[in-house]
Amino acid sequence: MDSYIDSGVGVIHLKDKIFEMATNLSLKAALFEKIRLAREIPEVRVLLVMNDESILGKEKYAQFWRNTVEARDGNQQTSRQVNALAQYIEMMCGYDKIVVSAVRGSVVGAFLGAILSTDFRVVSEDTVFSFPHMQYGMPPQGALAFLLPRYIGIAKSKSILLRAEPILASQALDLGLVDSVVPSADFKRSCLEFAGKLTNLPTEVIGMTKRLFECSMKELHTYFELEAELVGLHKVKLPPEKDRL
Repeated sequence: MDSYIDSGVGVIHLKDKIFEMATNLSLKAALFEKIRLAREIPEVRVLLVMNDESILGKEKYAQFWRNTVEARDGNQQTSRQVNALAQYIEMMCGYDKIVVSAVRGSVVGAFLGAILSTDFRVVSEDTVFSFPHMQYGMPPQGALAFLLPRYIGIAKSKSILLRAEPILASQALDLGLVDSVVPSADFKRSCLEFAGKLTNLPTEVIGMTKRLFECSMKELHTYFELEAELVGLHKVKLPPEKDRL
């Protein structure tokens, strides 16, 4: 994980160990501290969180659940993973600066929920959102059933989450789930350019405007309590190896 400031844009570049961050308390604390620090630095007017290719994807997701199911403290790891994702999403929803999420490659549905909690979303042209929760006998995570209907309505959201069919980058743009699709070969520069165009917006007005959106935070917290209740290790089933990727 790298972090730096580029012309008013605070960048957090996630390179690996995303699923480990959800269960390792020290790794999670390091990420959350960088996010909090960006809020306190006046020079940072926009926060850009981006990842390397496919570290949020189905292969990593399968590996995480395989390790969790086989671990002696699997229940604790599951609880930590659910809580970490919920804490990240609630933090993003309550953040008083503009946050841009930038993802690329394979992205599982839980992280679609995570980026929907931010203000803007940039994806590479090869991005594919997948929904493998059905294969693992679990409900969707990452507040998907809470956030998705706020973008595209109940009917389309149910179709996506119940059919569990993948969404390509171009489809996500048409649905209004992302704001920009950029070339894979020029991903980093394109994301910085997108975020840089937002740095001239008045931060005080941004903060006040975003506070108006926080009225649903109590409802979101209640949602996460139910999500945590429904996602239990005893409900997780590992699909056949050939179906995990």
